[in-house]
Amino acid sequence: MERFAYSVRELVDKLVPEADEGEKLRLIRQIRHWTNADLLTPQGKKHTGTGVSRQYGPDEVRKAAILRELGRFGMTVTQLEGMGEYLDGLADDPSWRDAITGKRPVYLELFSTPDDEEQTWRVARDEPDLKQLHPDAKPPRVRIGTTQTTGASYTSALVLSLNRIFARLSV
Repeated sequence: MERFAYSVRELVDKLVPEADEGEKLRLIRQIRHWTNADLLTPQGKKHTGTGVSRQYGPDEVRKAAILRELGRFGMTVTQLEGMGEYLDGLADDPSWRDAITGKRPVYLELFSTPDDEEQTWRVARDEPDLKQLHPDAKPPRVRIGTTQTTGASYTSALVLSLNRIFARLSV
């Protein structure tokens, strides 16, 4: 059974249970930064003041695990603008629950143009959908949040297995 809420410290313990204290403190600062940048959404108020701990729901723990994985590839908060909103929408999609339960393989994909002028996030089920990188592929028109992409020619992709990311968590 999932708990309803986790403190910042408990969230970190879910993400990196075996890490040393220095790594955990660094990740606590990172989570606060992601929260201030609206990539993570605590329950209640974002700025609680002294003595009141922020609380995060189970899906926010999962989002933090995704953000941490993206950070391994050098993705900055600026590059991840809008990602919190995108992941909120994804958490309502059946694919999210499939990734949690392991019912079906679910992948989160980022396609990018050479100049990083345009990025597109997508979800693929069962297997990654990298045909967007094929030289003869007609670029797709994909809606992300309130932005309609222009069908740019993507040159790179990053693929994350949500099943494997979620399986490492004990939420």
